[in-house]
Amino acid sequence: GPTRHGGEWLFVEDPGGDADDDGWLLGYLHDEATATTELVVLDATDVASGPVATVTLPQRVPYGFHAAWLPG
Repeated sequence: GPTRHGGEWLFVEDPGGDADDDGWLLGYLHDEATATTELVVLDATDVASGPVATVTLPQRVPYGFHAAWLPG
């Protein structure tokens, strides 16, 4: 929506995937209207379908926050 803004998205590969886009996109979206931040997970092979999961966070994540994925 018009009041939701995010930063850079992080690609996490599916360890069992075969294609280059097999995995997920993780990003933080902050909603200026509600003052809430969500961690949003998208299927990288079907971004247009919308989130496969969202997690409302207990505090705001600042714009420009960077992340890295390190497999277990």
